[in-house]
Amino acid sequence: MSYSRKQEKTFDLVETLGLTPNQVEHLLLGLLCMEKCKVDWSKLADLCKVTPSSARTVFTKARRRLVKWEEKPATRVARQAKKGAEEAEEAEEAKEYEVDIKDYDEYDAASQADDNEN
Repeated sequence: MSYSRKQEKTFDLVETLGLTPNQVEHLLLGLLCMEKCKVDWSKLADLCKVTPSSARTVFTKARRRLVKWEEKPATRVARQAKKGAEEAEEAEEAKEYEVDIKDYDEYDAASQADDNEN
C-alpha cells in the first residue's frame, strides 16, 4: 500500500514540474552521482543505461525546466502586481473621465438654457 502512495506522490511531482519520469530519474540519479558540485556522467550513464552524452542532455534539460518552474511563482507575482497597478490606474482615469462628462453635461445644459431664453 505504501508503495502505491509513493508512486502517486512521484507522479504528482512529475506532473507538477512538467518533467517526464525519465528526466526525474536522471535528475535524482545525477544528484546522487555528484562529486563537489559536478556530476559524474559515466556513473549516471551506467545507472540509467544510456550513453554519458545522453545522460548529460536529459539531466541538463530537466535541470533547466526545474529552474524555470522555480522562477514562475516570482514572475506570476510580479505580473499580478503590475496588473493590479494598471487596473487601479484605469479606475482612476475612468473616475476623471466621469467627472469630465458631468462637467460637460452641466455646461451643455447651461448653454441650452441660454439658447432657449434667447
